[in-house]
Amino acid sequence: MLEKNKPSPWFFLIGTVIWTWTFLGLTFLTGQSYLQFPTVLLSLTGGLGPLFLPLILIKLGYWDTELDETPFQFIRRVLNPATLEFKWYLYVIILVLALRVTSILLNNFLYDQQGFFDIGSMMFILIGVIIGGMEEIGWRAYALEGLQRRVPIILASLIIGFFWAIWHLPLFFMEGTYQYQLGVGTTAFWSFHIGILVGSPIYAWLYNKSGRIAFVVVLYHALGNLSGELFVSVFVINLVTELALVLILTTYSWKWMKKKVYL
Repeated sequence: MLEKNKPSPWFFLIGTVIWTWTFLGLTFLTGQSYLQFPTVLLSLTGGLGPLFLPLILIKLGYWDTELDETPFQFIRRVLNPATLEFKWYLYVIILVLALRVTSILLNNFLYDQQGFFDIGSMMFILIGVIIGGMEEIGWRAYALEGLQRRVPIILASLIIGFFWAIWHLPLFFMEGTYQYQLGVGTTAFWSFHIGILVGSPIYAWLYNKSGRIAFVVVLYHALGNLSGELFVSVFVINLVTELALVLILTTYSWKWMKKKVYL
């Protein structure tokens, strides 16, 4: 599982879940709000597990030094907007808007409902955009890059989607979080987790199609979370729309998504 000068995606995936569940579990046990000081230090440390774990692993030598020799080089590359061609900014914006608007139009048509906007609190917007974007440092820039060298890209994306989904579980028990509002065992609960699993191949498609430029998934995750806080969300409709897009992208790109990445 651990081999020097190579990514260790399995160690990251398992370690990140343990890391986040531990710190968020401690947050829950304090009985305080996850945003109340000093409890916020625990919740923030837990939420940033996907950022901290890859940096630790890279520092310990579990990374491809042909890509980055130090954690600083890794972060600088992943979060550098200049690495992404301008056209991909347009593609991501169009993709995010197309998914959201299509879901809203379908919902309005099927259920005779009106309205596009449902703006969330500034706190949720900031958490979704900043923390959401930072997650991709681990999920795709580290884990996907490493895992798709061992298994086919589509399979790697689904494995990461599974861990990514269960990583969120503690948030459903922490009062005040977005996930807590969805409830445990509700339709929204299951749609949320299935949506993460189903949507994961989109991230893999963007990452590889852009030339393995990690900033594209940082941008997509951040804007996707932003759109969720600005527009009406209907989980089941969103799930169906996202599944349709995944089927289109994977069918179109099956020739390379069914293969491993050979360097």
